[in-house]
Amino acid sequence: MQTRLSPEFLATPVGREADEILRRCVHCGFCNATCPTYALSGNELEGPRGRIYLIKGLLEGDGGAEASLPHLDHCLGCRACETTCPSGVRFHRLADIGRELMHERTPRTGADRWRRKAIARFFDGSLPFRAAVALGRLLRPLLPVRLRRQLPPVERGEAPVGDGSRTALMLDGCVEPVLTPATRDAANRVLGRRGINTRPAAGCCGALAYHSGEIERARAQVRRNIDAWHPGLQDSEGLVVTATGCAAFVRDYPGLCRGDSDYESRATELAERVRDVADFLTPMEVAEPPTVALHLPCSLRHALGQAERLKSLLGDSGWRLVETADDGHCCGSAGAYSLLFPATSNELRDRKLEQLTVCGPGEILTANVGCRLHLAAGSPVPVRHWVELWDALEAAGAGPSDGNAPVANKTSGSSDTATLNA
Repeated sequence: MQTRLSPEFLATPVGREADEILRRCVHCGFCNATCPTYALSGNELEGPRGRIYLIKGLLEGDGGAEASLPHLDHCLGCRACETTCPSGVRFHRLADIGRELMHERTPRTGADRWRRKAIARFFDGSLPFRAAVALGRLLRPLLPVRLRRQLPPVERGEAPVGDGSRTALMLDGCVEPVLTPATRDAANRVLGRRGINTRPAAGCCGALAYHSGEIERARAQVRRNIDAWHPGLQDSEGLVVTATGCAAFVRDYPGLCRGDSDYESRATELAERVRDVADFLTPMEVAEPPTVALHLPCSLRHALGQAERLKSLLGDSGWRLVETADDGHCCGSAGAYSLLFPATSNELRDRKLEQLTVCGPGEILTANVGCRLHLAAGSPVPVRHWVELWDALEAAGAGPSDGNAPVANKTSGSSDTATLNA
């Protein structure tokens, strides 16, 4: 694609990056074939190719920011277009650049602005959020079915404690420890059985603020996290993240810190040290393999590129994984998207659930808290993080297929609360 960006913009690191991304695009349109919003609307401007042209116009100073804003807002950020693109166009990064430029040129006003501010501030682990969830759990029997499904019962158990020779940082996050603390507990138990102690890396990753258009708030969170987490990397196994959406955003930290001499190098090192619990596991042997539907989040598949590895780990463990016709399609959660555009989000979710439940699985497993909560709201079967089932099976006696038993030098408590039917 030919470009004519201004010399002033091209003189900046971001300008050169945007120019390189744009020049890779060959207008083929393959990206539209895998774009969820294009599939729903059939509108070229609601697909990646159309959005690239809109962003190009903005970067070249052609105006049209107000007209372009809705189409960029409607992008789920699933990055399926990147997986499909034969030219390696980094659409996600280009979209981030375009959104930030629009943020500068066309500040949001009115109800939309305040709604986005409220999302960024309420769901980042704030006291009102925690209080609302606590009250919801007290009143859970009285809540509508949709809300009850998004407030699973809290099942706690202490993790086995290693000998201290191996440690890892564990991202606390904001939504997961409040709504689904069982995920973090299960991950700690699974790592603890392998002699790995975890230390909390407190704080929201910044994704909710960024996806809500609160750019400066997100950047402040990113800088604060780098200052807090980076020192702990030196003597650890890395930063373990149980929510793939958060992991993907942390992987984006270098781009968000581009040109910042105080943070860019540390952001890069932090991004390179992001780990998943699956990185520490080998296939297990289980007497009665479960039958489950596996939802592989877009962040896991397209941003992290680890979907097939997780699928292989579970499949090689004998788990019977229900095959779906639209294995790679977005469920519609997409961070704050389900709150900002509920109609589109719910339509995508219902399509996904039709595929996931058609063969009658016992439950649906996923790897991201946003996907879990979104799917659970409409699912006829339970939805949870895959590590919770892995933990439950290990607690029930399942061992690794390679014969190397998990190591736990001592135990601070039991994992008896981990059940197969949580």
